Amino acid sequence: MPNRPFFSFHFHKHSKTPLNVQLFEQLQTAILRGAFLQGDQLISLREMKAITGCSLETVKKAYDLLVQHEWVEALHGKGYFLTAKAREMRRSDRLPLADIPLFSLADSTPPPGDDLLRRLRSSFADSVNVLTEQAGQKKLRRIQAADAYCVHLNSRGIPAAPERLLLFNRSTSAFTFVVQQLMQKTDIVFVEEYHYPVFSAMLKHCGITAKAIPLDREGIDIEALEAATKAAPPGWLLINPHHHFPTGISYSRKRKEYLLDWAERNRVTLLENDHHGDLWFRRPSRTLYQLAVETGRSVPVYTLHSFSKTLGRDLQLGALVLPSQLTEEERERLRQLVSLTGAEPSLLILEAAVSLLNDPWFAEVYLAERRSLFFARWQCLLQEQPQALPAHARLLPIKGGLNTWIEWGTPSPHAAAQEERVIAHLREEGLELAAGKSFRLPDEPERLIRRPAVRFPLAPLDKRELTYWLQRLGAMLLR
Repeated sequence: MPNRPFFSFHFHKHSKTPLNVQLFEQLQTAILRGAFLQGDQLISLREMKAITGCSLETVKKAYDLLVQHEWVEALHGKGYFLTAKAREMRRSDRLPLADIPLFSLADSTPPPGDDLLRRLRSSFADSVNVLTEQAGQKKLRRIQAADAYCVHLNSRGIPAAPERLLLFNRSTSAFTFVVQQLMQKTDIVFVEEYHYPVFSAMLKHCGITAKAIPLDREGIDIEALEAATKAAPPGWLLINPHHHFPTGISYSRKRKEYLLDWAERNRVTLLENDHHGDLWFRRPSRTLYQLAVETGRSVPVYTLHSFSKTLGRDLQLGALVLPSQLTEEERERLRQLVSLTGAEPSLLILEAAVSLLNDPWFAEVYLAERRSLFFARWQCLLQEQPQALPAHARLLPIKGGLNTWIEWGTPSPHAAAQEERVIAHLREEGLELAAGKSFRLPDEPERLIRRPAVRFPLAPLDKRELTYWLQRLGAMLLR
């Protein structure tokens, strides 16, 4: 794709303004930014149809309006070209950034597909009667939901049993529960140097000390982990071993076994976060939870699982799998606490999820297609990398998930400033990326030596957009 500014369309389908007029108005802005132009020629009707998702008729009407308002002229058999009026406006009437729609990748969760939405609508309609059921019947439904969820978790390599499963209205609620009910204020919690910032914010809010441990290409760096343990022994390790968020690293089995040995030696409790859940395209090795059970280790392992990345960001459902070492009495106490804190998921959400989990289509078609989609995006980046990125930049190897991680340059105390410079330039062009610093502890030491990095999502971009933005990022890294 030529190096021209990208532009993100935002349509309001229920607006009184016709869709073709909305498209016409946004095309005026895009032209002033130089988007969709090949020299002075506007891209074809069919190309614009593919980019906007509008019908060919809508695009033709919008182009006709551009002709009518003397922004472009139609040359028979050749296409649409900027008029002298439009070329002059491009030179003299540059728009401020506030008028340009940003294509934000702050949240990379892809929207649910139409087929999934249809099934969810049907499931919610069928489940609405649970609201009028007796308490005993509602309790039975929650037990059935736990059974279905455990079957799904076992397919993911997490040997969950209903008696060891706690369901929450979202995975962050499950983490909050662990912090508030299981951790102590005197605890030190080790976290990976790049991690989910919501978790570190919760630890800080509850007065618990978090210590970041550097990563290498296989996960937590062993030498750094051992050194930090000698300096201040932790009570917990918060770890994201599969498709680590945000770097995409998947820990090797050897590294996981080492961590279990380390935790057993130092009496550390492990909290394993399965952030991207089912969105792998190369099946990862066994989970820490599964390895601990299979080898009969005494180390307690908790596992967090999120369902929102699989279904859609607004359909929140999370699970906490309790260690096998907990007694029945302790498990029941925790179950009652979940109920008392109001963190249980709505029965409507549970019933909809159970309906999907029991449907062969979900595992055999929907999940398979999503994994294939992200694998294709990843392959696209791999193929484009040699041409798009300079030699001093690299994509970290990943086996699944929603994003990859791009580092560049050499380790420097000015990594945060370098990240901000690159992101500021891309923001001016209409893209917002997340800097490496935003996934680190907020109180990290000044002048910490590390490589600058950005999180680069595989969704919701299509291949054309991925290629374009990777090229633009590569160009910024050469400045």
